[in-house]
Amino acid sequence: MPFRKYKSNTAFLDLLFNCLLGIAVLFFISFILVNPFQKQADIKTKAEFVVTVTWPKDNQDDVDTWLEDPAGNVCFFRQKEIGLMHLDRDDRGSVNDVIQLPDGSFILFPHNQELLTIRGIIGGEFTLNIHMYSKRSQDGTPVDITIDKLNPRLQRIFARTIQLTEQWQEETVTRFTLAGDGELLSLDNLYKPIVKTEVANVRRP
Repeated sequence: MPFRKYKSNTAFLDLLFNCLLGIAVLFFISFILVNPFQKQADIKTKAEFVVTVTWPKDNQDDVDTWLEDPAGNVCFFRQKEIGLMHLDRDDRGSVNDVIQLPDGSFILFPHNQELLTIRGIIGGEFTLNIHMYSKRSQDGTPVDITIDKLNPRLQRIFARTIQLTEQWQEETVTRFTLAGDGELLSLDNLYKPIVKTEVANVRRP
């Protein structure tokens, strides 16, 4: 008696399912790899200008960055976020350069740098000053200051080096004027003190 032969699609369906599963896994991995770069780009677009203040590494001096916006708001170590300005870190020279890890070991970060970002655009004049809060070294301290415009492309609009030699010395780095669309209209360094005496004389914790 002849036997009937039944045709089955099970093998074909299994193969198709495995192919689809493989494609889904590859897509998921690609999404994980690409997504962090997208987030980094999103973060960068939230700042319009970056002010960088740097002085020699291993130097013990405490240099402060002060920025006054057109509305009269002043961003500095006691007021790290105000208006559209944000001071990323109050670098105090050699103080707090050593970090202890949970295992008891230490990490040394000898670089001296402060970053201040302007997250949006306000038309008018900004005043950028640096202030020698604590002079611990014997020689003069060269301080490098740059201002970078981030959008629509990275552009350095200002760079200068100033020598600080004395305790409490305050220097106007630049006074720069922006248009409402962020275009740089003018630069000058006419001295304008903005360090408040009553604030500068308060000892840090």
